[in-house]
Amino acid sequence: MARRAIKREHKEISPSGSPASMSAPAPASVPSNTMGPPSRKRAREEFPDAQSIAASFIRSHAPSAETRPRGNEEDQEPMLLEMRARQGGSMIGSPQSSQNVDTSFTHQSFAHPTFTDIGVKLREFNNTIGNLQQLGVSHVAELPELVLVGDQSAGKSSLMSGLARVDLPRSAGVGTRCPLHIRLINSSNAHWSCTVALQLDYDFEPKGKIKKSDVTATNQFPPWVKKSHRDIKIFKTIFDPSEIEEVLRWAQVAILNPNNDHELYIPGDGAVAKGKDLADATRSAAAQFSPNIISLEIKGPELPGLSFYDLPGVFLSPDQEEDEYIVKVVRNLTRHYIKREHAIIMWALPMNADPENSISLGIIREAKAAQRTIGIMTKADKLAPENEAQWLAMFRDEKQSVGHGFFATSRPPGESLENVGKWEELFFTHEVGSWPAEFDEFKERCGVDLLGEYISVQLGDAFAQSLPSIKGKVYGRLKEIERQLADLPGIPTNVEHEVKKSLYQFLGRMKTAIKDSEFSSEWNLLNNQFRDIILKIKPTCIVKDPDAQTIDLSDGDTEVSAVTPSRRPRPSDSTMRPTPSKRPRQDNEAPATPVKQESFSTSGLFRASPAISTGAAEANGPFARFRNLGRLTVNIRDIRMQVRKKQRPGMPRDLVPDEVRETMCLDAVRKWQGPLETYIDKTAELLETVTNQALEESLGVLRRRLIFKECQTYLKQFIDQIVSDQRARLSEMYNSETYQIYIMNEDAFTRYKKQELDQLRRARAIFRLKAVALIEWGYEIKRLEDMSEDERNKEHRILTQQLPKIGIDPFETEIEVAAFVRGYYNTAATRFVEGVTMNVNSNLFRIMGSSDLDIFMDQQLGLFGQAGQSPFSYLKNLRTFAKKRALIASNVYIHLMEEDEKTANLRQQLRGEMDKLSQAMSSINSLENSPASGSSSETIFPAPVIDLDDNLDDSLDEDI
Repeated sequence: MARRAIKREHKEISPSGSPASMSAPAPASVPSNTMGPPSRKRAREEFPDAQSIAASFIRSHAPSAETRPRGNEEDQEPMLLEMRARQGGSMIGSPQSSQNVDTSFTHQSFAHPTFTDIGVKLREFNNTIGNLQQLGVSHVAELPELVLVGDQSAGKSSLMSGLARVDLPRSAGVGTRCPLHIRLINSSNAHWSCTVALQLDYDFEPKGKIKKSDVTATNQFPPWVKKSHRDIKIFKTIFDPSEIEEVLRWAQVAILNPNNDHELYIPGDGAVAKGKDLADATRSAAAQFSPNIISLEIKGPELPGLSFYDLPGVFLSPDQEEDEYIVKVVRNLTRHYIKREHAIIMWALPMNADPENSISLGIIREAKAAQRTIGIMTKADKLAPENEAQWLAMFRDEKQSVGHGFFATSRPPGESLENVGKWEELFFTHEVGSWPAEFDEFKERCGVDLLGEYISVQLGDAFAQSLPSIKGKVYGRLKEIERQLADLPGIPTNVEHEVKKSLYQFLGRMKTAIKDSEFSSEWNLLNNQFRDIILKIKPTCIVKDPDAQTIDLSDGDTEVSAVTPSRRPRPSDSTMRPTPSKRPRQDNEAPATPVKQESFSTSGLFRASPAISTGAAEANGPFARFRNLGRLTVNIRDIRMQVRKKQRPGMPRDLVPDEVRETMCLDAVRKWQGPLETYIDKTAELLETVTNQALEESLGVLRRRLIFKECQTYLKQFIDQIVSDQRARLSEMYNSETYQIYIMNEDAFTRYKKQELDQLRRARAIFRLKAVALIEWGYEIKRLEDMSEDERNKEHRILTQQLPKIGIDPFETEIEVAAFVRGYYNTAATRFVEGVTMNVNSNLFRIMGSSDLDIFMDQQLGLFGQAGQSPFSYLKNLRTFAKKRALIASNVYIHLMEEDEKTANLRQQLRGEMDKLSQAMSSINSLENSPASGSSSETIFPAPVIDLDDNLDDSLDEDI
């Protein structure tokens, strides 16, 4: 099929460089439209000569051969301008018909170097626009931009796919909840790639359910609030066009969940993307809409140098009533982009709908943007015959007039991108479908390819016109930032030296702080308190005879509780020998009388440290609330019941099952959990106290600087982390003790058990003798170590003489079990306390004195830049890497020396903006100095190169 010739409009340039007014009037029947290419009923401009085209791209919108698919040039037909027949030796409507025109130019191919240079320059201009848009410098200078708007179901998705030359998602829910920015880059690399990123200009600040009335002129996109700067987060780079729909869908979910890490939603990598259905993730998003942007940077061969925004389609009513506010939000967003004075609006309207009902057209007219608008008639294959006149009138600029006129496109769904393009070309040439022949006069405006070429030229043209102004404003803002930075509070001259010196003092002091005698003394006191409470909560034993009185034996005292007879024994009764005819009264023979309390001393047991175990120190210590955990927890009557439950039939009564002993032992040690948690907490408090003191000593003079606050914060984080790890280790030790009884030091266990058995037997003997009045009722029970030798000898004689008279103790087996439990408790407690304190010393304190703190602080403060730098990239560009690393470190040092958070944030914001504007200036300078600008006296795109400051780059480097 013969290639269709391409028509182009041309503008004359006034001496100042702005387009001059067309000299040829339009026919009276057709309104004049100087901003768009004329229809066949409009006057045509005469093509300028080759020299004028070489002098300025603005004088010709002819495309380069670079804008078309390139193959073997020998096999291609030349692309010729379609010329109108001359009348009287000049072109129809030529404003310069009297001038000499080089007619040979009309026979030149678009592969001519002049046109090739124009195409190269066009791509460079549009690529530069894309760079500036991604950097987010529109707050400094408004950029020319293409904005695609339209009502819902206007065919924008199909149109985008055609312009981007990639199958973009067309189904509902994709691109309808946030704007898209699509940037197309013609790359010499044969490989196609697409980088999807999130451009975050707004913060998400929800304040309850949003109502329609919440959307106002000052709050256009609730609950989103404008940020002071743009954050860019790379989402994913793909190399297969078939993946683009899934990646775009997940990118939209990520942008609608701004409080979550965007990496959670990356297909194939993110935890949410791998574990949750996409539809469910979309429905459960935190936000229903976002003004933040998803950007697509698509690189590949034969792509047009083009970038444009696609906005969600405007609509009248949502699916659910609670989303009514979104109708206003979407309109506000559309209005926000349309009102930008340098925006070229691409208005999509389907030919199967009434254009009079277009909501988007109303917004365009309201913003007085009709002269900046390109009308794009989509779904041309669905045009109804009865509506042909209406759409012809629009083509002829008789209805719904827009400055750039109208284009028509047809992209049937369900076909591959390649097939759709071929089908569209056949459709508009009447080889398929039913495109009316009445529209043939506008065939140069039919098809996505021609539309893409046109808007690419328009964008480059607009950028060429505004480039001097953009550069001047960017430069002016850079200078303003320099002044603002200079006005901020002073930073030490050698900031790096000050930071490193301060950190060296701080980290050095940390390593010695835990070895100080004051800290060691405090921690030793805590260890003693922990040891004493563990020993103190050893289970006390109730040795009460079920039919008589109770003796409660503990380490420090023994409570002897008795249900006494109806009369108290006379003093002489204590010497009376019981006879069969006169026995002591039983509990049920008389009402109870008040319990008599007697103290009792023990021997051979661990005793609490006198400094902390008595008086106020013990009562008010950190473990005071645990003092009674072991009180009255062992009862000889309960022991007998457990033994009987566990004994097998026929087992001797004095044979105790091992399960009884183990259960009682483990129940006793399980009470360590509370004291252990308290010990860990108090150790952490002690560690924080001593480290904060060291921080004050080393960085106290910088207390108003951020280095002090950040070191304090990160030190707390470090201590929390290592204490958490230590807590886990001690928890394992506790779990080991409560898993099963375990004895390796049998000598110690045997010794402890014997001591406990002696104590319990002594208490039990005194109880029994008092019960039968063989010992005075008022006999005072003392600790053996508190008794004189005469007192001990006297008690020993009484017990030796009197016990044989009352026979064998019926609870001897239970007393032996109680002694076993208490003996095991002492053995395990000694082991546990020793292990816990040693573990803290050898792990927690060792880490504090190691280089772990240094490494952690380096990472948190960011002194060495970002981790994970590839050694290959480092070797590949050592100088660049070194500069970037030095820049990062320099910024961190300055940040740490800020006086307050507000100043630090302002400085960081200004420096971030300076970095972006510096990149923008570099991009502009690269454009101006590119080879396509030419070194001859006549250049293409003659936007003046402004030499604002020869030392601009140097001054920026100095500021950084």
